[in-house]
Amino acid sequence: MKYVRCLMVIPLALLTLLGSGRLAAQPWIYQEGAQYQRIDPPQLARPDMPDDRIEVTEMFLYACPHCYRLDPKLEDWARTRPYVVFRRVPAIIGPTWAEQARAYYLAEALGILDKAHPALFRSIHEQGKQYLNEFMVSQFLVSQGADPKKLREIYYSQPIIDRLDHARELSVRYGLRGVPAVVVNGKYVTAPYFVRGEDEMMRVLDFLVERERLARESASDEEQKKGEKS
Repeated sequence: MKYVRCLMVIPLALLTLLGSGRLAAQPWIYQEGAQYQRIDPPQLARPDMPDDRIEVTEMFLYACPHCYRLDPKLEDWARTRPYVVFRRVPAIIGPTWAEQARAYYLAEALGILDKAHPALFRSIHEQGKQYLNEFMVSQFLVSQGADPKKLREIYYSQPIIDRLDHARELSVRYGLRGVPAVVVNGKYVTAPYFVRGEDEMMRVLDFLVERERLARESASDEEQKKGEKS
């Protein structure tokens, strides 16, 4: 399936993933510049990352049908990987994207994100709704349990503006050409449009996460050896 842009090497130590949880037995199966891109300089979506966890960030747009399909797959994937911290960032790479990103951060601030996030996807893709302005977004969030007075107070508040600015910055830093896209530890980005669809992207994602895990294990071993020598 062709992906619309919603306008909307490996070291030998990495040779055993995919179905088994370690990298597939063929070196160089996924290559930088082909199935994924390096982010330089690296930037985590949020700085509060435990040292023993890998950040995986989904960049998405509510109006994107591919994001709608991929989002629950990524959530299920992350549940089975306790070493992953899964985050979502609503991408802003077009003038009409900001209001939907605002809906995400408003729902988060109002404590209704778990309910509103999947409901907003369904509303757009199953009911044909559009959310392009304050009235539409507010009406939807109130239907999900938002307090109307509190919503009016924070709609254009500085914390929400700051979150939107951060989402714009990450969308540029990560070099997004479209959505959905997934970023691993702020270092690598992959997307269905880099490969042959969602299923292969999930395999690339596993590959990159395992690469980061093994790199940390290797660095830890080196530090331990240095400590033993000193």
